[in-house]
Amino acid sequence: MGAGLPRVTLFQRRPLAAFFVPGLRMRVAACYFLLNEQYNNHRIGKGHAVVSQIFISYSNEDTEFARKLAMAFETQGWSVWWDKQIPPGMDYAQVIEKAVTEASCIVVLWSRHSIGSRWVHTEAAVGADRHIVATVIIDDTPGEEVPFEFRRLQAVNLNDWQPGEPHSNFDLLANRVRSILDEPPQPVSPVKPDKPKSPPGGMASWKEAMTSLGQGKQKGFRIGALVSAMAGFGSCSEAMDYGDSELLLGSLMLLGIAAYLLHLGRKPA
Repeated sequence: MGAGLPRVTLFQRRPLAAFFVPGLRMRVAACYFLLNEQYNNHRIGKGHAVVSQIFISYSNEDTEFARKLAMAFETQGWSVWWDKQIPPGMDYAQVIEKAVTEASCIVVLWSRHSIGSRWVHTEAAVGADRHIVATVIIDDTPGEEVPFEFRRLQAVNLNDWQPGEPHSNFDLLANRVRSILDEPPQPVSPVKPDKPKSPPGGMASWKEAMTSLGQGKQKGFRIGALVSAMAGFGSCSEAMDYGDSELLLGSLMLLGIAAYLLHLGRKPA
């Protein structure tokens, strides 16, 4: 987190935005997130202590990602603290220090912005000293650019993570948090295998040609094959019902055209 005035969340600026978050589960989490944040603001303003399980450490420029991650943690049933809960007029450094020292888990978001943040370094060091830190890389920053003293901590890469979508690395992060909170681990989402691709300059397989539209001119041939095949099968069925040999011959020609177009659709785009 960077120095300066406390930041304001999207939901604080536009409370109705919580109702337009995609997905029912994430929408409920957004509404809960908003209400919980406003309640904590009220308690801090009244001088009450607010102790959350997870403290998220990040740079100002990564606010949007931190917000999404906080919402995802809320859906897991965890309470989350971040500096947007600091109302104007409160002692910024004092409130953050208290939240960091009282948190049960500190999640650090490393990015090209946060690796140069003094605040994030300090908060990460506190978590490492207490053995309650979980580190995350949220952009294309190479692991070797993470500050030297934190490279020994295995970081989870969430560069391509999207809220509400199965993601094995998010599950690994969640299990790391569970281990810190003394909760049992949960199954990790399987990694989706990459779709097999035809070798460069080679012919695509018949299976690939029949199950995907392909690219470039492949798409036109494969769509043409599909249309011809549908017309051929339709006229073939009708020819058999009526015993029309000429119509049957025409349907077979359409099927032959479909096979030829599909073959052309196997060629490199």
